Amino acid sequence: MSIVTSKMMAVYEMQANICHALSHPIRLYILDILSSKEMSSTQLLDELGIPKANLSQHLSVLKDAGILKTRKVGAYQVLSLAIPKIKDACQLVRGILLDRMNEEQKTMTELKKNLDIQVKKTKKETPKKVSKKVSK
Repeated sequence: MSIVTSKMMAVYEMQANICHALSHPIRLYILDILSSKEMSSTQLLDELGIPKANLSQHLSVLKDAGILKTRKVGAYQVLSLAIPKIKDACQLVRGILLDRMNEEQKTMTELKKNLDIQVKKTKKETPKKVSKKVSK
């Protein structure tokens, strides 16, 4: 393996670790919250409404990936983004997904409209059966 290739493999491994850390909706929500302000884990617990053990696991994954950092403020540990650009990356992906959802919604609306037109056409073209009353 050449030096460039091994360096790139190291970068790919680091990227994979970050992507793994971003692979859970709660962790993405945590990053979204922390992208606007620092918070303690207690404040995050109140915001997220998840068990403390779950929050601890999520924070550990984000810290291990180097995405979050902590600093001591009095008796509290305050959490913040260690990589501020991660906010931009997450917003970019969310934007792509929202665009995709909007396109799918447009397609569904168009398909429904076309189906409604076809149903109306079919109703107009189908002759109505005349029923005769039979008297006894």
